[in-house]
Order: sequence, then C-alpha cells, then structure tokens
Amino acid sequence: MQYCVLEVHSQTATFRNPEFQNFHKTFDLPPPTTLIGFLGAALGLSPLAAQEFFTQCEMQIGVSGKSSGKAKDTWKYAKYERRMMHAYSPSYGSVIAREILVNNRFYLVFGTAIETAFQEMLTAFHNPKYALTLGSSDSLAFIKRIHVLKETCNRQEIEHCLLEGNVINEVLALAATNFEFSIYQSSDPIAYDLPLRFTYKSDYGSRAVSEVGTLSFVSHKMKLNFDVEGVLFDDHFIPVFKA
Repeated sequence: MQYCVLEVHSQTATFRNPEFQNFHKTFDLPPPTTLIGFLGAALGLSPLAAQEFFTQCEMQIGVSGKSSGKAKDTWKYAKYERRMMHAYSPSYGSVIAREILVNNRFYLVFGTAIETAFQEMLTAFHNPKYALTLGSSDSLAFIKRIHVLKETCNRQEIEHCLLEGNVINEVLALAATNFEFSIYQSSDPIAYDLPLRFTYKSDYGSRAVSEVGTLSFVSHKMKLNFDVEGVLFDDHFIPVFKA
C-alpha cells in the first residue's frame, strides 16, 4: 500500500451537514465524498467515474487539519424547476445562510495498493485537470506539498481528524477492561451517519444515496483505549480507513 499525503490550503471551505436544511452548517473537516470529488477533479473524471475509481482501487483515505475560524455567508440561488425561465432575472431565487470555514489547512491522504492507479493519482495531483475545490465551487484549494509514504503506524492519541465509526461508543464499550482513556464532551455530535456512495443516473446526472457509514469528527485531543492505524507526516498523525 502506498499513500499520497497532500497539504492543502484554502481561504474558504464548506462541507454541508445534511441534517440541516434551511441553514447550511459545515463540518470541520471534509467528509469522504468531498475527497472523491477532489480526486475526480484532479483526474478530470465525472462524479460517477471518480466514485468508480475509488471503488476499483480499494482506496484508503485520511483527513486531518484545522481552520482559523468560521463565518456565515448568504447564498442566492435560482430554484431548479424554473431556473431556465428566469435565467436572466437577477431578482428571482432564494437566499440561504451557510457556514464557511476560513483560512484552512488540511492534510488529505489517498492510498492504494495498485501501482498504476497510484502513479496516475500522483501525476494528477501534480497537474490537476480541473480546478480543485473544497466543498463548493468558489472554495478554491491549493496543494502546497505532496509526499509519498509506504508505512503506517498505530497511535492512541488523536486530534483534529476524521475517524471511521463512532469513537465515543467504541471507547465506552472497552471502558470496563481498559479505563485508561480521555475523551471530551461536545455540544454538537461527534459521530454522524453520512453518505459514502451514490447511485447516479448518468455521469453528471442526478444522484441518490446508496451507501451510508458512521464517521467521527474529532477536534480536541483524545486518548483512546484502542489502537488506530494511520500515517505520520510532519508530526501529524492522520488515521486512515477504507473509503
């Protein structure tokens, strides 16, 4: 298995929490579907082809990073069913508030055991076919560094990262036999059930959720009572898991 680690910077980013409708609240880190789209843009693939590439390559991913803060933005859009009728009318549409992350630095990990796919992916990150974005078309992203790793390690201390499963439930399930752990409470949930795969009508057509998985968004430092596999880059431990 080889891993490509990207240090990615952006002025803004937004990763919509699907549980919110009238207000687009953002996650603190990009979810797996964002990474599929990110790689797809670099390769010049459609959303459907990018998802198939991930599946065929049995891709592993990892996410870590932080933002300087959050802000709220108002976003005006035209309703789909009458968009063509009012295409030239700036007054038609609705306004919705969305939350954005400001001054972001993320570490994104893409790993595969297929050499040809890895080299294709590495070449694409050095010379992306399409502009790279983080969550929305106006959140342009810049790859500052690219690094290749071949080894993983295990850690129990994690922070500012994305983790597979419900980390709180897993810690508590082992608490009776291993009580050396430290977790924190949060007003927002840590674990979410999020889309992992979609069924597409065409390459760029409408889509429906076909697979859901549980992911934990960890911000402050935690010490777990079990090992987590990941890669180490610039003293940043980034957990990895199958996408």
